[in-house]
Amino acid sequence: MATEYVRHFGMQETPFARNHDPKWFFLSGQFKEAAIKTRWMVEENAGLALIRGDVGHGKSFLIEYLTTTFTKLFGWKCAQLQNTGTISSPRALLGEVLTAFGLKPEGTSRKMQLQLETWLLQQAIDEEKKVVLFIDEAQTINSRAFPVIRDLLNLQTRERILLQIVLSAQLNIDRKIAYFPALQSRIASVSTLSALTATEADSMLLHRFKTAGARDPFRICPADAMRALYAYSEGRPRDLLTITEAAMQEAYLQGATQIHAEHVVKAAKGLECRRPQATKQTETIVREAQTGRPRLVLTESPARTTPPRQPQVAKAA
Repeated sequence: MATEYVRHFGMQETPFARNHDPKWFFLSGQFKEAAIKTRWMVEENAGLALIRGDVGHGKSFLIEYLTTTFTKLFGWKCAQLQNTGTISSPRALLGEVLTAFGLKPEGTSRKMQLQLETWLLQQAIDEEKKVVLFIDEAQTINSRAFPVIRDLLNLQTRERILLQIVLSAQLNIDRKIAYFPALQSRIASVSTLSALTATEADSMLLHRFKTAGARDPFRICPADAMRALYAYSEGRPRDLLTITEAAMQEAYLQGATQIHAEHVVKAAKGLECRRPQATKQTETIVREAQTGRPRLVLTESPARTTPPRQPQVAKAA
């Protein structure tokens, strides 16, 4: 059941869910581009794609979306590796890969590699299925285990690479991969996730409010609130959700029916331990607006008359 402040704003459930339910996913332009480039890599059996971005930019959610979409639309066999910081050896990585695909690891590293190769050949030849492995937070994999990724890409027939791998990682992955040129040279596709534009941030919140059941999602966040929210979050999806949730709570506690800039500022002060500089920037935005000299952060957002339309990942021919 929705909490009081969520019901106060006309929604049946919280729009700030931190889970990876696809219904909450907003497919921005750059996310759509990353999805399409990754699909092309898999369709062409190119072997290795890299999706990189800073903390809080939505990499893990994109990986979850791709896993679900590729399985549902194309029938590909997809699996994910998470909690990769615990992978400290080649054997551990091979064991995690087998487990991710529902196989029971057996014996030594060599035996596990043969076990995986046999299964991949069965998928490719007998069942004619593509197999895709998504590795989230790849930068945390121990350097000792990293060469295994290259070895997995070497599992191939004369016609195709048997296992397509998608690495999702923070930007420091570049330094790590540089130590493994044989792996680095195999990267066929790179997508870099940057911050949302002001228009995209606005559209993402509208999508969340509408999905949560708001009858009039446009009314919840007027332009002054959006400017302040964008100033604090700087377009980072995770930060945008966190500050909007806190601002909505402040608005409810003050008996307001809309979120306004002053609610965002108060919420930002409460969250100052997360990003002190962003709190000061948010205050500056509001102060300039109050003195009649607003610095327009939301310069790209036109007057909203219709809900944003979510683009769909193009289907394979």
